[in-house]
Amino acid sequence: MEIVDLLITIVVVTILVTIVLAVVTYIAYKLRLSREPDRRDHDPDALQYFVLHDPPNLEVGPDGSPLEQLDRDVKSLEGHATQA
Repeated sequence: MEIVDLLITIVVVTILVTIVLAVVTYIAYKLRLSREPDRRDHDPDALQYFVLHDPPNLEVGPDGSPLEQLDRDVKSLEGHATQA
């Protein structure tokens, strides 16, 4: 067998193995899709992994905005972790 025949054989076998692997991968992908669980409530718009959370309303005092109230709350906690 000459070197050219050997190289042709290697190239043809490589192409055939690639095609076989592609078909096997496609079949495995389709099987995986068929095994996915259904949504529990069958609602297409339902959130599957997350739950909506509405934060509580910040009460605004007569002296400022909610951001200023938050700043005051954070300042009141300064040194809290170091006092223990």
